[in-house]
Order: sequence, then structure tokens, then C-alpha cells
Amino acid sequence: MKSILIGQLAYPLKKGLYQKVFFACCLLLLLSFLPACASISKSSTPSQPKTLSSQASHTTLTNWVNSTLATYYPQQELTHLDYLAKLYQQSEFNNFWFDTTGQPNTAARLLLSDLKPWLALDPHPRLKLYKQLAELLKQPVNTGLPRHRQATDLLITDLFLSYQDDLLQGYWTQFDLDQDHGVTNAYERWDNWPDEVVRKRLVDVFPYWLQQLKGQQPSVWAVARIQETQPASYYYLPWRKAFTQLEKMAALGDWPQINDYLKQGSRSPEVTRLAVQLKHQGDLNQLENYFPTADQQPLFDLPLEQALKNFQLRHNLKVTGTTNKVTRHKLNLTPQERMRVLAHNLRRLHHLPKTPNKRNLMINMADQRLAFIEDQQVKLDMKIIIGRDGLRTPIMNQWLTSLVLNPLWNVPDSIAKQRIFPRALQNPHYLSSRDYALVDGWHTPSRFVSLDDVSESDFQDEKSSYRIVQKTGRYNQLGKVKFRLSNQQAIYLHDTPYRQAFNQDNRDISSGCVRLEDADQLVLALLKHSKNWSEEAINEAYQLGEERYLQVRPKVAVYLMYWTAWTDKAGRLHWRDDIYNKDTFQADKRLASHP
Repeated sequence: MKSILIGQLAYPLKKGLYQKVFFACCLLLLLSFLPACASISKSSTPSQPKTLSSQASHTTLTNWVNSTLATYYPQQELTHLDYLAKLYQQSEFNNFWFDTTGQPNTAARLLLSDLKPWLALDPHPRLKLYKQLAELLKQPVNTGLPRHRQATDLLITDLFLSYQDDLLQGYWTQFDLDQDHGVTNAYERWDNWPDEVVRKRLVDVFPYWLQQLKGQQPSVWAVARIQETQPASYYYLPWRKAFTQLEKMAALGDWPQINDYLKQGSRSPEVTRLAVQLKHQGDLNQLENYFPTADQQPLFDLPLEQALKNFQLRHNLKVTGTTNKVTRHKLNLTPQERMRVLAHNLRRLHHLPKTPNKRNLMINMADQRLAFIEDQQVKLDMKIIIGRDGLRTPIMNQWLTSLVLNPLWNVPDSIAKQRIFPRALQNPHYLSSRDYALVDGWHTPSRFVSLDDVSESDFQDEKSSYRIVQKTGRYNQLGKVKFRLSNQQAIYLHDTPYRQAFNQDNRDISSGCVRLEDADQLVLALLKHSKNWSEEAINEAYQLGEERYLQVRPKVAVYLMYWTAWTDKAGRLHWRDDIYNKDTFQADKRLASHP
């Protein structure tokens, strides 16, 4: 077509005017067939003016971005126009997400993989952007038009920067914050215990990102940025792999449902459905024995019973080896629902620092357990008691600032003013009979005062610095030891004299602090590296009965997390009930205000 048009124009070239028209038309025609980026893209044409790619004005660059995008996406408004201009100039106008044939490259595939769990979450307006980004990443741009490819690449980069800004600022972790506990101890300052998770904005990191792009392939740069904002790989990578397995299960079709009560010895068509469920979830090794024959229905045998028991263990159910009502409910959860729940847990991984501290207490409130971890090895594991509804233990990254042997219990202000102080006024011996005492302020050591020196109005005043504490002894709610954390909400870990509560399946019964099943063993494990605090020295301190503060070195981080789904070392998923109702974006009276 192009050669025919040129031939038709060549015939009348006999006069000067026709000659001028000819050259003008030829020039316009040739430009229309050149790529849009030819004048500034080094990879598109070797004859491009070098000054445009390396020294073009900011206005020229932003105009190029807008005009390139508008050709194929005229309705799309860019969010990060200035950043795009700088990035593409630094990359010498090469693509970040497509190879030279228009196929999605390694960076595009990695980003798409990271986006998939977000798309499995409950509907949310913010996720529309992620869905658009995922759709663009899926499709190759092999039209043969470089301008189309570069326009799509620009749009992907703009959406990618918005996605990264969300992760940097911790937008999605805000949905887990609650307001059950206000600032209780305003006197405490934790300047020497900085938060391991520092939220940033795109504007804060962009100069560094732009510098990193210098002399680097754009796709390599993009992979590095994606990995920077991924959660801690020790948890994220196996969880993400488990999510992929759920995707494969979902692609198989409708999930079989179990409606009957089955046990070892049962023969039923539902035995086949049960075996299929357990096989796909990794609890059963083979299916061959669980299909009906011409003579009879399949048998619920011993291997199938053991597989069902494994399933019940992974779901924290009573291990019966039967399909009782609770077990059937868990068995019948579709892969899509499991993907949604696991996606919320992947989202909550962003509460953790990118590299968790080598020594840490990992608390999973949904599982109601604590693990003491050193160098990724579990040294101690125990049951815990967590906050009840309305006084939930918050998700937090903390430092263990000290151990307190024979701790004083700081009685909550409401209890002190409404119950204990009025009784003390009626009975001067009430405080001492229950090991209570009056103190002034939050000083260490405590400043004890006499009941005779404090009037009722002084104590009940909203700005009063007087408090009631409970000394060590058989009444003390904190038991023998308290583990202080770096927060002003009076959230900490502690021993308890009431051991029977650990026999309960549901242990969300405290007022927000975490009670430990075996505080004595945790003290020994934490002080293992101390030269001064042997087991004998610790027991002597207990016997003295005086409050004693001990530092723990090397430093120990305390991660109060909430995971209703996670993988074990073998990659098997474990599931817990959503007792705090955090596996959702829907408004609920038990959730904090949403962003």
C-alpha cells in the first residue's frame, strides 16, 4: 500500500510546485508509519537525536507520556505523570513489563502472581485498580505497533506505582487496627525501642528508586521493587505457594459436598466425595480404593479415617475420625472461600517487618499460642490466653523491654475507682488484706502512699496521678512474672495463678493482655545467655518477693499477629476460626473504624 501511494504521487513531478507537494506528502506519510517513540526511544531507532532522551525538558517528557497514552487509552487519567516522565527518561524509554515481542516479561509475571491474592479478597473499591493492573499484565501486546506496547507499558507502570504506594503506607493493615485500648500509661516513652516497621510513602522512596534504575535493565529494576514490598519471605513464599494450590483446586470445578455422617465402616457414595476432598487437600495419599464397583459402594476404611483425623488436626477440631456437623462444615468450604481467607492472612503479613528479629516471640492470637524463636528455630511453644471481644489483644510489633519478677499489678482505672477505692474507704484494712497498695504516678520503683494521705476527690479526679497496684502474692493477677512491652496501652505478657483456663478450647477471655501457660520456662529460655541470671538466681529472686526488673539481651522482638491460616514446615495449610472477625472488609461492631 505504501509503495503504491508513493508511485501515484511520483507521476506529476514535472513542475516545482508538484515537487514541493510530493516531498511534503512523502514526509507526512513516512512519519505516520514510524513508531510513536521513534524520536525519543533509543531502542526503536538508532538515528534518534540523543539530546531528546538525555536532556529533554520535563514538559517535553510529560507531553510525550500523555500523548503516547492518549493514543490507545484516551479515557485513562494518570496518577503519577511526573514519576513516569523521570522513570522512562532514566530507562532510555525502554519497556518495564514487555519484551521486544510484546510478551509479558519476568517482572510482569511476578507482579501478576503477587496481585492474585488481592483479587481473591472481598470486594473493595481500591481493588478495582489492582484488577485493571492484573488484566493488563495478562495480555501480550503483539500488534506490531511499538506505540501500543509503550502506551500499555506506561499505564501498567502508573498503576504499579499506586499499588506500591498502598503497600509502602500500610493501607491494607489499617483494616486490622482496633480501638479497644486507649493510651493508659502516657508517662512511658520508648525512644530507644524504635518500631521495626516504618511506614513510608512513594514520594519518600522514589529518589532512591530512580537512582537504582540508572544503568539497570527496567525489568530487573521492576523485579527488585516488587520484592522490596513483599512481606517477610520466610512466611510469604510458602503461603503464596499454598494459595497457588488452592487456585488449582478451584479450577477443577465444583467442590464436592458432604451431607451425611460417616465413620469407619460406612459404605456410601459420599465416601468417594470425602476421599476426593481429602486427596486434594493433602490428607489422603491415593484415591484408587474409594470408587464404587458394580457390586457395592466404597468403604470408609482405616486409611480414610486417619486422613480425616489429619484434616481435623489441621483445623483445630476435636479429633473423632467422623464427619460430624462441625467437620462437615469445614470439609465443605470451597477452594474459593479458602483462597479469600488465606488472602486476608497474606494481607496481614504486612504487619511484620521485612526481616523479623532473630530472637522473637511469635504470638498467633487466632491459634492462641506463643512460640519463642531463635534463628528461625522454635525453642519453646505454649498455649496463651488473649483478650475477649471488646477488649481484644491488638496486632502489634513490640520489643520485650524487660522482665519483671514479682510484679506489681496496675489495677485498671475503672476497677480501682468503681470497686476497690470505695471499699477501702469503708474498711481501712481492705487494701492490705488483698495485697493492694496506693501509689503516686508511674515511677520505677513505685512511690507508695498512705490511704490517709489521699482524699476521695483527689483519687477520683480525672487527672489524678494516684493508682492502685497489687503486690506479689497469692492474689496477684500477674503471677510471678511480667514481660513488659514497648507500648503505652498497658498491653503485656504475664504469668497467671489461674491455670485451669488453659484447659479450655476457646481462651479469648482476658482484658487484652496475654497470659502464658508456662511463664517460668519462658523466663529461663530468654535468660539463657545471661551470665548473672541462672535458674538458681531466678528462684532466689522469686523467694525474696521483691519486684525486680531484668533486661534481656540479645534483644527480643514480640510479634502479636493474627493468622487464621498458615503453612507448617511441610507446606500443609492449617486453619483457625476467625474469633476477632478480621477476615473481612465489611463493617462490623467488633471491628475498628475503617480507613
